[in-house]
Amino acid sequence: MDRKPVDYEQYTILVIEDQPFVRRTIMQILMQIGFKTIAEADNGETGMAECIRVNPDVVVCDIDMKPVSGLQFLAQLRASPDVTNSRTPVVFLTNHTESEIVKKAMALGVNGFVVKPPSFGALKERVDRLLAGR
Repeated sequence: MDRKPVDYEQYTILVIEDQPFVRRTIMQILMQIGFKTIAEADNGETGMAECIRVNPDVVVCDIDMKPVSGLQFLAQLRASPDVTNSRTPVVFLTNHTESEIVKKAMALGVNGFVVKPPSFGALKERVDRLLAGR
């Protein structure tokens, strides 16, 4: 059974990445995929504020950030009293394959991983899977 194509224009996506070049690259990929509304933040702290402000449908988030890491952001998000935000799907960007970090992320309720630097195909496939369930 074919899934109907995702209408990306109706969704908002938030990119949380502390390296400006990487963040721009990811945002360009997301625009190529078809997203029109892309919010951005440079760490988990500003990411949480953006999450509350724009109420994204999906968050693409780096794990290694200072002062607030992706894991800390996810823990905060999942504990958020705002249920809409607390259930937002989160995809981690990572160059970590260490099982400890993966286990922690899974325990916190991450929805998927994409290896850095993300390719168009990997990012699109992961985001499609999350949006298909919406």
